[in-house]
Amino acid sequence: MLRTPILYAFIALATMLALSFGLRKSDFTDVAGSQNLEASYHVLLTVKALDESPARNHLFLPSVSLGNEADKQIPWGATVPTKTGDYIYTSFNFPGFVAPYLWFKSFGIEQSITNLAYFNILLGAISSLTLLILCYALLRASGYSESISSFAALLACAVSIFSREALLSQGLTYWAQSLYQVILGMTLLYLYKFLGARKKSAAFYALVVLTFFGALTEWSGYVLNAGLVLLLWIGCRGNKESRRLAVWIFAATALAALATVAHFSAAVGFSPALDAILGRFLARSTGAGSITGLVQGYGLSYGLFLLLVVGIAAVSGFTKKAATEPSDRVLLVFLAACIPLIENLVMLQHATEYTFDRLKFIFPAALIFAFCFARSKLAGRVFILAALIAASIQGYKSYRTDLANYSAWAAIDKSNHAFAEKIKASAASTCAVFVSSIGVRGYANLLFNHGVYEYMTPQDADVLLQRRKGCELVYIEGSFAFPDLPKYSKATIRKEDGRVELINSGL
Repeated sequence: MLRTPILYAFIALATMLALSFGLRKSDFTDVAGSQNLEASYHVLLTVKALDESPARNHLFLPSVSLGNEADKQIPWGATVPTKTGDYIYTSFNFPGFVAPYLWFKSFGIEQSITNLAYFNILLGAISSLTLLILCYALLRASGYSESISSFAALLACAVSIFSREALLSQGLTYWAQSLYQVILGMTLLYLYKFLGARKKSAAFYALVVLTFFGALTEWSGYVLNAGLVLLLWIGCRGNKESRRLAVWIFAATALAALATVAHFSAAVGFSPALDAILGRFLARSTGAGSITGLVQGYGLSYGLFLLLVVGIAAVSGFTKKAATEPSDRVLLVFLAACIPLIENLVMLQHATEYTFDRLKFIFPAALIFAFCFARSKLAGRVFILAALIAASIQGYKSYRTDLANYSAWAAIDKSNHAFAEKIKASAASTCAVFVSSIGVRGYANLLFNHGVYEYMTPQDADVLLQRRKGCELVYIEGSFAFPDLPKYSKATIRKEDGRVELINSGL
């Protein structure tokens, strides 16, 4: 039976999660615009593509081609085609897309931004719960009382609920990193359990499975696994069971890499798969990024939480040692929590452009908050409590400011949908060729429920219509209101009998 202090912490955590949901609920139902919202549309497109085409077409890899014949053989960004003309996205592997696919299929719910956000909120709740358990366990292992451990662990969870990044990337914006947060938290928790076990335990096998799926889901998994191998081999003072686990994690990571290449190769061929994976890595790597941009990005994602981490960690380092200090076991878990941050440097461009790549900072930040609170005296604890409350308020305000910057999207999205309905009512969608004057990502395909060629001139479109032997041509024009979120202005529909119809969006 749970002891009273931690039980109260669970209840308080549930209250904090409910408050976070209540503050954001209208953002999900009205689909507010936000930074990196294009990622969620991309995921919805893949969910729809997986649902509409037989498995042999895509092998449950992240396809971006819808199910009709007119949707096939249409290039889409840096994707690679299968033999059936289904284009496969290679920057990330299948778990981050199949997980929401299973969510929609299992509950038979509409494939929408709203329901995807609810799935993401569930992931965020599981991540926060895991964080609470982890912080409590580490504090208790360091000798702190049940009451202090429970309260410190609860306070530490504020960064996983009210930081701007948690509010956004465990809400409206979903990508593989949102799913990886759960895997990362469980990996750290089972690492703690393994290090405390006196004989082989279930934690050994759980870590092997988690590190395999971590590498399969997100590139941070490879970085974490490499760090775990080193920590278990060197940091555990030659412990045979730790070194045995290091070997198994290395093998699990290698298996994940081989499985990834083999899976993509089965769909698109070995050479195209390898070229595409390496190409996307180079495009997102350090050579294409900026350290200054990354630092600014962390400031945006965590605001006062980031300043508080730096401040209290620095002050704590200059204070006298507390009567209770972290054990080697606790320090190893903290080091493991920090290791995934290295991925932000390896994939610098991605971590700078996409805020959800900074979610992993939550775990080391929370551990610092928890231990600094626990080891402080009364005045220090009051200060940290007040500072975390202030950081939570600032995080929510930052989230609101971000949504305000994208406030025009709601009206644009509504206009785009009305525009698309006019086109659907006029065009013979089953045999028409859709082309766009601007780039195409997930939103466009979902909006028109059709594959769309991107960056086409009217002359190119004429040639394409003949090559595709389409019955009609739908030439769509517009501009980007926000990154990969378009604002369409007009469409020219050339009928099979030569008639031309113009459709204006009203924007």
